[in-house]
Amino acid sequence: MQQEIDDEGDWGSPVKVLPSPWPELGELLHLSPGHLIGIGAAPGSREAEVGYDLALHAAAHGIRTLLIAPGFPARNPVPNLTIQRRSTLSPETVERDVSSFAHMPDPVGLVVIDHFHLMTPVVPEPAYAEDPIDDPEDIQPADQAADTGRRLKMLATNATYHKPTVVVMAHLTPPADSNGPLALDHLGLAAELIYDTDTLLLLNRPTDHTIDVHIAKDRFGPAPRLTTVVW
Repeated sequence: MQQEIDDEGDWGSPVKVLPSPWPELGELLHLSPGHLIGIGAAPGSREAEVGYDLALHAAAHGIRTLLIAPGFPARNPVPNLTIQRRSTLSPETVERDVSSFAHMPDPVGLVVIDHFHLMTPVVPEPAYAEDPIDDPEDIQPADQAADTGRRLKMLATNATYHKPTVVVMAHLTPPADSNGPLALDHLGLAAELIYDTDTLLLLNRPTDHTIDVHIAKDRFGPAPRLTTVVW
């Protein structure tokens, strides 16, 4: 059950998107097959539950959904929603979880990873077989984070797995000034997602009924930019 949206401006043709419980925010997320979407939110905030809310909403609309959340508390089973809580989290384990549904009548349409900072670092592979492999001790954390983002994007675009939409939640540290603007460096290492995500949003709640959305990246519209939505 997908809907189509028309983006204003010369940002490409209409795209199919998965349903979102928040119309205004859903239009910014671009929850489309093959897309990698990053969402930053402060730990413990209502916005940090976005991943679970998206997973629950998609499952309710008949979309096979995989929520990968090692620390997620036990909850009642939900049709079409599989929650994976294994302690080891890496692009390889995520791919194995997705591949287990690949040949079923309803393969995974949405993958939600909660959260990026729990991902096990991955040492980048050499570009060619004859290239020397760097000493793991020489690989910097930022390089590992960037490679993790690249592998998650490859998973999202893999036709064997029917190009699932992949959403990655990330912890951000809000500015000391609660009214100050969010910036990419508030994501820490998760800022490396800027290279491979199709959309990267940072969320902050200034009031009980609205959230400020810092759009750090948007392949379908101008970025960076700031907007406020009702939620």
